Amino acid sequence: MTPPTRNPATAALPAALAASLALVGCAQTAAEPEPTPVLSSPVLSSERQCFFTRQINGYSEAPDGPGGEDRLYVRTGVNDRFLLETFGPCPDLDWSLSIALDTRFSGTNLCSGETVTVLVPQSVGGITDRCTARVLGKVVEPRS
Repeated sequence: MTPPTRNPATAALPAALAASLALVGCAQTAAEPEPTPVLSSPVLSSERQCFFTRQINGYSEAPDGPGGEDRLYVRTGVNDRFLLETFGPCPDLDWSLSIALDTRFSGTNLCSGETVTVLVPQSVGGITDRCTARVLGKVVEPRS
């Protein structure tokens, strides 16, 4: 009968765990710098702003609205972003890697105050959720 062999990866696990716990115990206790505040309420242009849907080159999550509405930024240029807010919950919007805008009824451009349907693929099942969203406006960067 041959003796059981030991996996080298599992043999090193207790030593690695002990080393990481030792590093945690030696963590620096000096005051950490203040985190950069998150823009909770983006500054929007008060003018009516429009963009062509063909200009969209990305999107990202935005802070939720005051009533918990889902929001997202749509990038339409190097420094141009528009804020959209959904009417009600939009499942999987925060975790989706891709979205689309259904522009069959809105045309080729969208302006502040107009609505559009956001298509969000579900992570399971291959179904696409349809969420109605309103274009709140163009985000303007505060001048310092």
